[in-house]
Amino acid sequence: MLKYINYQLLDDEEEQQKLEKAIAPTIRKNIRQNVDAFRVHIPSLLDVIQRHTVQQYSLFCTKEQQLNIVDFASGRVFYGCNPMQEVEEELCSYYQSATFFKLRASEQNDQFYFKKLPSQIDVMVVFGLGLGMHLLELVNNCTIKYLIVYEPSEDIFICSLQASSWDGFLETCSSKGTHIFLQIGDEANNFPSELDELLQISPDTNEVFIYRHQFHPVMDSVIKYLFESSGQQDKILLKTKVFTPFDNFRDYVSERAGNVIGLPVIASKSEDSIRIFSENLSALEQYYPDIYKEMLGHTPKSWEYINDASGQPNIYHQGRKALFHKSTDDEYNTLYEHFLTHPFRDDVILGVKSGGKLWPYTHFKYMRVSNNLLSDTLKKRTRLPEKVNSLIVFGVALGKHIDLLTKNHEINNLMICEPNADFFYASLSVVNWAKIFKRADESGKRIYLNLGGNGGNYFQDLMSQFYQIGAYSVADTYMLSTYYNVSMQKSIGDLRAELRVVLALGEYFDHAYYGISHTYHGLENGYRFMHQNVAKHSAFDLPVFVIGNGPSLDKSIDYIKEFRDKVILISCGTALRSLYVNGIQPDFHAEIEQNRATYDWITQINDKEYLKKIHLLSVNGIHPDTASLFSDVLLCFKEGEASTFVFNNGLKKLGYEISTLSYAYPTVTNLVLNYLLKWGFKYFYLHGVDLGYHDVNNHHSKFSAYYRHDGTEVYDYQEQHGGGVVAQGNFVPQVFTKPEFEVSRKLLEEAIKNARRTIEIYNCSDGVRIAGAIPLLLENILLSDSNLKEQDLLSSLINDSFYPAFTGAGKSILGNFKIEQYVESLECWESLISEDVTDQGTANDLIAKQWDFIRSRAARSNDMTFCLYHGSANYYAGILAKLASNIGDDTPQVLETFNKVLQVWRDYISETKQIYLDNSLALDTTSVQVMFE
Repeated sequence: MLKYINYQLLDDEEEQQKLEKAIAPTIRKNIRQNVDAFRVHIPSLLDVIQRHTVQQYSLFCTKEQQLNIVDFASGRVFYGCNPMQEVEEELCSYYQSATFFKLRASEQNDQFYFKKLPSQIDVMVVFGLGLGMHLLELVNNCTIKYLIVYEPSEDIFICSLQASSWDGFLETCSSKGTHIFLQIGDEANNFPSELDELLQISPDTNEVFIYRHQFHPVMDSVIKYLFESSGQQDKILLKTKVFTPFDNFRDYVSERAGNVIGLPVIASKSEDSIRIFSENLSALEQYYPDIYKEMLGHTPKSWEYINDASGQPNIYHQGRKALFHKSTDDEYNTLYEHFLTHPFRDDVILGVKSGGKLWPYTHFKYMRVSNNLLSDTLKKRTRLPEKVNSLIVFGVALGKHIDLLTKNHEINNLMICEPNADFFYASLSVVNWAKIFKRADESGKRIYLNLGGNGGNYFQDLMSQFYQIGAYSVADTYMLSTYYNVSMQKSIGDLRAELRVVLALGEYFDHAYYGISHTYHGLENGYRFMHQNVAKHSAFDLPVFVIGNGPSLDKSIDYIKEFRDKVILISCGTALRSLYVNGIQPDFHAEIEQNRATYDWITQINDKEYLKKIHLLSVNGIHPDTASLFSDVLLCFKEGEASTFVFNNGLKKLGYEISTLSYAYPTVTNLVLNYLLKWGFKYFYLHGVDLGYHDVNNHHSKFSAYYRHDGTEVYDYQEQHGGGVVAQGNFVPQVFTKPEFEVSRKLLEEAIKNARRTIEIYNCSDGVRIAGAIPLLLENILLSDSNLKEQDLLSSLINDSFYPAFTGAGKSILGNFKIEQYVESLECWESLISEDVTDQGTANDLIAKQWDFIRSRAARSNDMTFCLYHGSANYYAGILAKLASNIGDDTPQVLETFNKVLQVWRDYISETKQIYLDNSLALDTTSVQVMFE
């Protein structure tokens, strides 16, 4: 299950550092002695040792003062808390039941062999080094003529040099005549050929012993093949054999899962498990009929429920001969206890940054104050509260931790995600789900089950749950990862990033305030809006080049010039300057942000005539100063925003049906693709839509305003955004991206999938892979002859697709909202939250009353309160709910913090009320001009 490094470190950092300092001399001594030993015995590996740089694994000291290996990319560790004892027990089992295969069949023609380890062995194959402690024990216990060791990771090999006595091992091998073949960096893909070579010098060998020290996707495939082919020498030595790794996420096994030495396991069930399974099926039929039907007909694909040798329930992978647990009860109890005392490790809201260039906004000013209060208090609060508003559990496995959580805590909203249906099916024989469901039903709690899939839809599925229970619950949600799985872990990381983006990019007061004002001014300035249903037009058959400002744009410039007159060209955001520098005029330019920073970026092009030849595509909140730079402004409404709610509804009452975009965030490219799909275009070529980079110092086109003329950065991109996280590349295996770009990619993929008509999208960008967009190298672009300049299509298209100006409509629509209604609501609200709370009960009552109040304002068609404050109220309800759940007799500081945050919220409402009353139609004044000075 979970074996994370923080489980094995002391909570006191100073004490932990003392342990590491104490063991450092031993590590240095081991390295020195082991390098000398290799210099004498296997000098060919000295080059590997000397040139090696750490890539993934390194050594650390546990709180038991033992050395262990950690994957620093994931934080997972190789061994349990006591590696020495673990290896000793493993070897004792192996000595009694050593696994082996035969080259030539016996009379019995057994398919699988295990027996007490003989004192004399011709060939032993060891799969995995780990810390290397098992090697010396093996050669001390018996005489091995030929010892082959496969270790896929050079990092692990280096860790073993630091931790174990290679000098003693090599000396023992030398004295006993053992020939060693160390295959470092080798996954055993060529084992048949290598064994065949060995048999040339040892032709009488028949039994080959296997000692597996770790599970590995390829090595396990090799081992499976060898046992299945036992006794068939021609098959075992088949040099053309290709080993297919166990790389499906359902087949994932941790490096040191149960039954690592691979003994046969017989599937079995107890009478209790059969009874529990029957009761659970009946409960599923009652509460989750769809899941009941699925489980009723389920046949395990990889994992099956068993009772292991110790009598504990477990899950067994037949193909890899792996047990999911080493000690089921111990592991679930450890998981639960650790989560109980470290519940904020996966917290979403504590990771939210505030503002960026929008830091002067009122919302972000108050967010900084409240987040500091929240962080200080919650980091001191070290236990999961008895009452939990929302908890997401990733992974069921056998589900014993869910039983513990639901017995010991009141969880209002429990969301359980398990991509592996085999695991949930196995849990039906272990956990009394019937009681869990019944308890939840009787107490009005919600349990949401998300089973199957690969985790790719967690964000959409879970957000739909949050909208049902109150979107503010996102901020008051705990997360627990049950077990590690590469695929699922990525999905969990993506979800956390997406939820943080939701919290960071939510439509708070300032955004709603300026969005309404900008839309009003846009209507009064004559900006045009797209029809809901656009008629077919011949222009839709033309190819469209969508130009982003990623670093690969620089390589595309010549191709864009070559095809310029054959395509419709659209620049996205800061890509406009890159095109201008290269003498390229787009037909359309697109912007998504409503703040005035877009004006500063665009006016880095000091050429008004150039800009006035371009049509601007955007959404209703575009800043009027930015819009004034272009020939005309062509808009859609952006779904889910206050300004859209106000003005789209108003225009509908006047008889106009305007197009609304669903996925037009967080980047300009999202806007453009959604806009063009809504419009009706079919053929797209993406250039510079990298959504990432190969090198953090080369993050945008060098022609753009992100770089000065001398090539230096306008600001330190890495310091501001970080170095990035790994993502699948479009033309290369991997590139780096950031959370906002990951959200962008997913929403682009969602838009492509939901296009509901035949489209062709070619990704010519050397960045992140976008599912649904076909990777296409620049040199392979083929376009038919066409010349836009000879075809006056764009003017015809625009006139057919967009309403004429709605001048006067903005004033008419806003006139329906009465200032006196707004004032009355704000005064009522301020009175509602004027008193401090005294305990958890009054805190929860206040949150509920406030939520009911803001929802009641949504029903008032002449009151702007809900439109302006819905997002902000969501955010602060989440913070207050998180604090309220931690209020108790033993936590007076949490109650104090609750009231401090409540006062911050009062001040927030008071200040924003006055801002709106002073000037309800103000324009945003955000500026980034200082970056260019």
